[in-house]
Amino acid sequence: MAPELPPETEVFAEPWEARAFALAIELQARGHFQWAEFRARLIEEIAADQSSSSMNESHPGPEPKSGYYQCWLRALERLTLAKGLLGKTDLDQRADSIAASPPARTRAQGREPIRIA
Repeated sequence: MAPELPPETEVFAEPWEARAFALAIELQARGHFQWAEFRARLIEEIAADQSSSSMNESHPGPEPKSGYYQCWLRALERLTLAKGLLGKTDLDQRADSIAASPPARTRAQGREPIRIA
């Protein structure tokens, strides 16, 4: 069970982060991939991001330069392509469509699990 968070705690900085998180959870729950596969891709993305950060003097240190959920999204996209769930063109079109109408910032009324309809 997850620890209880204070009500003012924001888990996601941007709405797209919550969407990417929920999408990965739902795709795994529907059997499109194993969680270990996603985890391995995420670890690779974080390592690549940290490696490119260490080469960039404007952002030294072990922190990812693009952020955890950017790495999460790249891992999800790579796995989606590798599993043949979407082709590159379809993935790009869907990403463009979502970017064109981003979700509004909302404040969840509770801490219930995210459900994808």
